[in-house]
Amino acid sequence: MLPVLSPLLLTSALAAVLSDRQTLAGSNVCDQIAGSISGQVYTPLDLTSHYSQDIEHFMSSSSENPMCVVEVTGTEDVSAIMKIVASTRTPFAVKSGGHASNPSFSSTTGVHISLAKLTQIILSAEKTTIELGMGNHWTDVYTALNGTGVNVVGGRVVGPGTGGFTLGGGYSWLTDQYGLTSDTVISYNLVLPNGTATVVDANNPDLFFALKGGLNRFGVVTSIVYKTVPQPDLVYGGIQLFDSSAVPALIEATVAFQTDNADPKAQVILTLNGGTDPGAILLSFYDGAERPAAFDPYNNINPNLDTLAVQTFASFSQAAPSTLVSGNRGAFATLSTSGLTKNFLTAVANESTYYGDLALLHSGLLLSYDIEPFLKYGEYATDSAFPHSNSPLPLNLYFSWSLETEDSFWRGIMQQSINHLTEVSRKEGIYDPQMYAYPNYALDTYTGPQLYGPTNAARLKVIQEQYDPEEVMLLAGGFSL
Repeated sequence: MLPVLSPLLLTSALAAVLSDRQTLAGSNVCDQIAGSISGQVYTPLDLTSHYSQDIEHFMSSSSENPMCVVEVTGTEDVSAIMKIVASTRTPFAVKSGGHASNPSFSSTTGVHISLAKLTQIILSAEKTTIELGMGNHWTDVYTALNGTGVNVVGGRVVGPGTGGFTLGGGYSWLTDQYGLTSDTVISYNLVLPNGTATVVDANNPDLFFALKGGLNRFGVVTSIVYKTVPQPDLVYGGIQLFDSSAVPALIEATVAFQTDNADPKAQVILTLNGGTDPGAILLSFYDGAERPAAFDPYNNINPNLDTLAVQTFASFSQAAPSTLVSGNRGAFATLSTSGLTKNFLTAVANESTYYGDLALLHSGLLLSYDIEPFLKYGEYATDSAFPHSNSPLPLNLYFSWSLETEDSFWRGIMQQSINHLTEVSRKEGIYDPQMYAYPNYALDTYTGPQLYGPTNAARLKVIQEQYDPEEVMLLAGGFSL
């Protein structure tokens, strides 16, 4: 990870951007917040690490320098802040884990609300539900649940926080057994844009629907209550690294896995990498202590590194080295398909190679394409903003680079790659116009109909107008409905 700028350097950078008048106005808002909450307010002048740590993101291009950072301690703090930013029309952001790749989605030059202190993990006495604060990371949750015999349908790699991940839908290692993370939500503790705190559950079907994939358009979620699911003490899985020569065999094996696997406990992610470190990564998981027959298609492909082992779920959750490339500029992009074919995956591999060859000319680092096979998990779908009853398969592009001057180039290249692969999927018969872009992987240029479909997007706009008539949440960035 790149070194974090010191508070003094951040102060200089901020001063170069903000006028005296803006700084004064921001100071007044931040002072007002400081006098209204029990949490802490930090400014660029703060000499501790709180300011810099709270604004840090997985991708440096997602970070901005706010007028102040507010570390909230609970719902009451968030309620007070929402009333102030609404009355002053101050731009703000809400950050959970900091894994959002789109600038201004969880960052701001205004008031930065950090949920880092909201780390409660409360397992019910019956072990049937669990309440998670939105400052948690999934690996912390899995560690806390280790040995309890239960788990939560959560994130797959180190990095994402519980907040944005769940509000975007949430693909999990347990998705084939239970659906998306949002399908397992019992209730949300939500602060509405007007500052009113409320509990959103099935008794409020419109907001309940909107928060399942609708992200940050309807208020600030401080904690979520989830259903728990049974978890064996030991699982099988790990990571395997391959050089580029293994890619054709890995493609054949992944098509066979997608076509033949009928075991919902077995899942894989195949990552094809271009750029400065070409090759492939296979991340495999089985929700049990033995290697399943479902992994047989991969048996005769020799990796350069193999960490497959029987281990706890908490240990397995830290297997993917996803933080090794953090701290660089970057973005996600995506498309969804109804299936996987050899020709489609070969086209994906060709994209990683073709654009990988451009990396050194444009400060490119890692250019990865994540292929994610799933079964018919849509049978577990609930009424959700992000439609998934038809079990779309998300392809995730993650590109990273070092220079800000190359932002437009690489984001344009990512969309160009998505457009090409969409055409390939049409020719392969795996394009479905009713399979939409997964919100947590989508570029910020996507609109409501592209993420949710025209029907759900229209419903979301009605809900937004009902609960946020003053358009307070538009001050926090995010996708346009």
